[in-house]
Amino acid sequence: MIMTGKTAKSGKLILFSLALFLSAALLFALQPMLGKMLLPLAGGTPSGWIVAMAFFQLMLLAGYFLAHLLARFTPRAQGLLHLLCLGAGCFFLPVVLKGNAGPSPGALEVSLLLAAAAAVPFIALSATSATLQRLFTTTGHAAAGDPYFLYAAGNAGSFTGLLLYPFLIERNSALTAQSRGWLLGYLLLIGAAALCLLASGKESRALRAQAPGRPYAPPGGKKRLEWLCLALFPSGILLGVTAHITTDVFSAPMLWVLPLGVYLLTFVVAFSRKPLISYALLLKAQPAAVSTALALTFLAAGALALSWYALLLHLAAFGTVALMCHLRLARVRPLDEPGQLTDFYLMIAAGGALGGVLSAFIAPLLFNTLAEYPLLMLASVLLNEDLRSKVTRRYAPAFLAGLVLLGVFAALNAFAAPAGLVNGFLLTSAFALLTLHPKASLAGGILLFASAGYNGLARPDVLTARNFFGVIKVFDRTEPFGGAKAVTFRYMQHGSTLHGSQMLGAAYETTPTAYYTREGPLGEVISLLKPKSVAVVGLGAGTINCFAAPGRELSFFELDPAVVRMAEEKFTYLSKCGPAPRIVTGDARLQLQREVRKFDLLILDAFSSDTVPAHLLTREAGEIYLRRLAPGGVLLFHITNRHFHLETPLIALGEALGLKSFLVMRASPPQPYAKPSRWLALASPGADLRPLAAKGWGQARLLEKTGPWTDERTDLLSALEF
Repeated sequence: MIMTGKTAKSGKLILFSLALFLSAALLFALQPMLGKMLLPLAGGTPSGWIVAMAFFQLMLLAGYFLAHLLARFTPRAQGLLHLLCLGAGCFFLPVVLKGNAGPSPGALEVSLLLAAAAAVPFIALSATSATLQRLFTTTGHAAAGDPYFLYAAGNAGSFTGLLLYPFLIERNSALTAQSRGWLLGYLLLIGAAALCLLASGKESRALRAQAPGRPYAPPGGKKRLEWLCLALFPSGILLGVTAHITTDVFSAPMLWVLPLGVYLLTFVVAFSRKPLISYALLLKAQPAAVSTALALTFLAAGALALSWYALLLHLAAFGTVALMCHLRLARVRPLDEPGQLTDFYLMIAAGGALGGVLSAFIAPLLFNTLAEYPLLMLASVLLNEDLRSKVTRRYAPAFLAGLVLLGVFAALNAFAAPAGLVNGFLLTSAFALLTLHPKASLAGGILLFASAGYNGLARPDVLTARNFFGVIKVFDRTEPFGGAKAVTFRYMQHGSTLHGSQMLGAAYETTPTAYYTREGPLGEVISLLKPKSVAVVGLGAGTINCFAAPGRELSFFELDPAVVRMAEEKFTYLSKCGPAPRIVTGDARLQLQREVRKFDLLILDAFSSDTVPAHLLTREAGEIYLRRLAPGGVLLFHITNRHFHLETPLIALGEALGLKSFLVMRASPPQPYAKPSRWLALASPGADLRPLAAKGWGQARLLEKTGPWTDERTDLLSALEF
């Protein structure tokens, strides 16, 4: 049977589409797989994924630059050289992370660790899209003159790989099997790329249509800058909104999948042959999206700020801005200059990498809060062609009105006007501009920034710090206490998670509060066990130091140096509750592995945050803990958490290690300074915790047989409660 020319060309289109789909799927399955491998080596750093995304964007830029260099050769020569690059990546496979990034890793250490493991195959993969699209222009297909629609197929593959990993691959296979499976996919891609090379021709129809001898015309600087900016803003906002929602809204593992998935879908829609949403509609919707994001960032509080509604609205606002930029990017692609294809993708990659670097590396140095997200959203208005065309008639008056209002509020502030009046004025005016006149979103946004800044001056935090591990605040709040009496509490908060509190005043300097009261579960275990040596994973405000006693030694293991500084300078637990404890900075698992001391009680207090460090819950981690326990010692896990129930994996861990599990939950503690908490104790042979039954503790057993989590396989989705 002989294939017709039309059938052969359709087969070529399918071949190239599948190859691009597979390439992109491999790229976006590799990223979360490496992130998971990174956990036990680099520590459970909350910003690890942000840095990893920025690293992969830089590697993507390197891949597109490689394709751009190879484009100096003929299409077939480029395809052959690309195959050699893919082959070079095989020497680094299967992917395995070796060594570690140190006890207290930073962005540079994490990036170097990732580069040593996967930079070469990742760069080779990143060069695939531009290379295969150039080869497609030589196939004689009717769409060969406009191969950019294949970019949509690649991003569809990226989206598929991204979703398959947490919901299918991670849950059903160990890391070793994942790495081997990824190697098989990589080898399959090499075969597909070779077939694409065989299916290619000598030159494209578009190039033949050009005038004879017409030289390659490189894009001008203005065009390059436009491509760069249209890629930079969505990329920078992607990391900004990811940091915001995983820190201040609904921090949870794998939540980064949602904004990254939205980002990839905007590429799919923008570069498809017939976009589902019109560009004109996006131009009208973008100011409202920016206004929504700014209002949620600065005004939302309480249950609304920490709800799924806020999360979905942030994602919708980000998706609107990203789709506007990507639709415009697709509209200005160089159709009349096929030779500029690799220039175009190089600028997209450069913009994406620059946006990632700004959010992941530069913003933490410039801001002590997550200011880059609202700033980039606000600045994206400058890319709205509809607003720019009407700026002199409609936009400038609203902007000037905002500046006048700012001057009025500054004058009121100079005359010591009440904080509530000034802030209320700011918010009311901002809402009016944001809701009644969408074109004035920039002026309304400026007022929101002014409101936030004034509110910060009127009610400043005691201390705010931002580093690789996130944003931590210490602030004071006066609250009712025992009827009409009021007491000022000092809180330490990481994102939206409370990490400790203290009642201010000389009478309360040694009174443990929140989850750690003497009358609570922690006090019950310590009074029963009477440990002489105690190790605590997680320092917080240092509250547990109040259980210091003569002949008892406490050691704290804390990942974040900023937490240590805040506990020492802004709280009195470490200085007033007893002798200064030993504090070890760095990832607790790595540090305990190096430890030589034995402990009667090992308290693991690293799970109240919603970014659960799963590497501290695996069987390998449990074996490290057991080696650090003295005979008759106890592991005590504080597992109070808004979104995760960690009892099942911990009970399974206890059974695997031959330990008995005891569980208690105090939903309504009687003390006004106490908070509800949940604790689980694993008793080693020789430890008798049965007297805790009188205090409400119950021996815990698995309802169904399940194995413990391991470094090779964890399943946080099974512990997530929606």
